[in-house]
Amino acid sequence: MATDRTSSQTPAGANVALNTKLENASAMEIVQLVLDFAPGAFTPSHTHGGMGLVSVMNGEITVREAGKTRIFKAGESWTEMPGVYAEVGNAGTAPARVLATFVLPKGAALTTTQQGGSNQLLPPGPTTVNRSNFEVAGMPAQYDLHQLILDFAPGAFTPEHTHGGPGFATVLAGQMVVRDRSGNRAFKAGETWREAPGEYAVVGNPHSAPARVAVSFMVPKGTALTTNRN
Repeated sequence: MATDRTSSQTPAGANVALNTKLENASAMEIVQLVLDFAPGAFTPSHTHGGMGLVSVMNGEITVREAGKTRIFKAGESWTEMPGVYAEVGNAGTAPARVLATFVLPKGAALTTTQQGGSNQLLPPGPTTVNRSNFEVAGMPAQYDLHQLILDFAPGAFTPEHTHGGPGFATVLAGQMVVRDRSGNRAFKAGETWREAPGEYAVVGNPHSAPARVAVSFMVPKGTALTTNRN
């Protein structure tokens, strides 16, 4: 008889290039972004309509908030809270890239500048490499936002597994295949898929080139991130 094994880790098969978590996230829409900051590029002072988790993929990012300056290097993360204004940018001489996941009440403006303008766009400064929007329904009152960047070597696949909450995946490079009860689905760079809790799947890269995926999971507090099926 098959048994399930649970853990707070991601499934085997992928090399975890980045793994961050924002606790107690709660919202109805997920906006997942990959942003490039050229040297010297900064946003104006702005805030967002919901909580955000931002992780540096490459380079260094400077955050100026409430009279304080913080610098984040590759692999480091920070949170952005609604109503808190900040300037974010690249004070270095090399390009920088970030992965950001914002959790917004449905219909809330993504960005509000300190001058008072609100819209669904990002503030000027960075270049948007990829943007994915996902609507979420029926989320519990308290859950954790897990944000990951996963590298799949050619031929690398996860075991059959599920997650404790809904997942939202975007292919950043290469091609991926998802094998679940609906069959085989292929996704290219820029394409997205969802993973529903309780639905098992095998995910991997059957191609000869490496693949990279950004994933955001909304997991109820106290629930395992991953459950493998043996």
